[in-house]
Amino acid sequence: MTQTQAIIAAETPPERKLGAKGQRTRQQLIDATVDLLETHGLRDVSVVDVARAAQTSPATFYVYFKGVPEVVLAALEGASQNSPELEAVIARDWMGPGAAEAARAFVECYTELWNRNRTIFVVRNLAAEEGDARFYEARMTQARPMMDAISEQVARAQAAGRTPADLSARSCAGTVLMILERLSAIGPMSSHADGVGYADLKAAAAHGIAMMLGARG
Repeated sequence: MTQTQAIIAAETPPERKLGAKGQRTRQQLIDATVDLLETHGLRDVSVVDVARAAQTSPATFYVYFKGVPEVVLAALEGASQNSPELEAVIARDWMGPGAAEAARAFVECYTELWNRNRTIFVVRNLAAEEGDARFYEARMTQARPMMDAISEQVARAQAAGRTPADLSARSCAGTVLMILERLSAIGPMSSHADGVGYADLKAAAAHGIAMMLGARG
């Protein structure tokens, strides 16, 4: 069981085996919650709102979830910030040729994947930043596989003298992911004024990431 799954288990009513109808109802509650969160903050969505949107009752809601935050945690369990494509790109030799192109592909793939689950990732991050430990742990758990992979590449670049040895490889990886998360969250809303359109921001992020991982300029 992952840490995210453990969090969900602790916050969910005692589990009973769900039949096909129960699974459909549970998923309808999750889908309705995510739809509401596209236009409302987490604190603004009530159990009554979710039940109404899912065309069921609050009593039915409580059969499956303790509250709206627990629905979001359940939705997060099915969302990922990692993929085989991302893993393949980050595992390449960043000190060899083609690193600039690979960095652009990495940024494009990451931002696209993140935005598939944009609504719940934004809610997760805001709740984590407001001090909700459950969402903070969910955020860190989902980021950890990619953070590990990036840290390993930074360490290789440091060993080759391409990246300053006095930097923390883990902190470098965290910085890369912070850049990517912020880019994913606000980039689609950016304008082209003063050369800060989404494509421009992604190009700048890709350059910085390639340098961090040991590519030559």
